[in-house]
Amino acid sequence: MTPAAATLAIRTRLTGHRLPYGSLWRCLGEYGSGASCDGCGERITSAQASYAVDFTPGVLPESARFHRVCFEIWQRECQVTALP
Repeated sequence: MTPAAATLAIRTRLTGHRLPYGSLWRCLGEYGSGASCDGCGERITSAQASYAVDFTPGVLPESARFHRVCFEIWQRECQVTALP
């Protein structure tokens, strides 16, 4: 997936409330395990760096997994996208 397509997917998830706006509590870098990225929806392979993210308690969803690039896009979009 291209960065532009990933950005659009993440914006859609943010506005659809499937990802929270900047409610990061804890973040752990790891290699993928075959799970889907909660940012772009594509599989995170074992060769790809990823982040397992826990959001602030009380925020839904409680956690997410991102490709490294998708995590960076999510952080940037949380800063520039106004809450709907």
